[in-house]
Amino acid sequence: MKIISGGLEIREFGSQDAVQVVAFVAAGDRTALPPGSPGAVADVDGWLAEVHQRRLDGGGVLLAIVEGISGEIVGSIGLRDTDWEAGRSEIGYGVQAGRRGRGHATEAARAVGRWALTDGGMRRVQLHARLDNVDSLRVAEKAGYQREGTLRMAEWDGEEAHDLAVFSMITTDLDEKN
Repeated sequence: MKIISGGLEIREFGSQDAVQVVAFVAAGDRTALPPGSPGAVADVDGWLAEVHQRRLDGGGVLLAIVEGISGEIVGSIGLRDTDWEAGRSEIGYGVQAGRRGRGHATEAARAVGRWALTDGGMRRVQLHARLDNVDSLRVAEKAGYQREGTLRMAEWDGEEAHDLAVFSMITTDLDEKN
């Protein structure tokens, strides 16, 4: 799968990404990589070879956010906790610290949400963002997700609990602004 949107190429990770993924892992900067990505350089090739299995198993999809001009991976976005029968999934994203503030997360969240609701067969795509993560809240709103409420004390970071804002996008939202 590949989505072209706003100067970005959003596609599944693959063997062509080995050099960039190794560089992220070696630098200890995994902000551009999805949860479950390798923690050691020696594990990168194996992870890239198996990353498609998540989609094949029906659990969701992990995608690289690639700048079209430079060809550099600037972040990742994915669908998780996917229930194909119910037609719902949760979207999550991350952008490398040095590439934030350029609209990459917003564009990717909008494009992947649209894809999931059209070609992906979903009825609902939801997104959770910590209330203290103002940038992520802004991304969700700018990308066209509708805020539904707050899940109180719903995320544990290992030290304390945090409230999460709940956003969603459904097919009728596509006709409004996106």
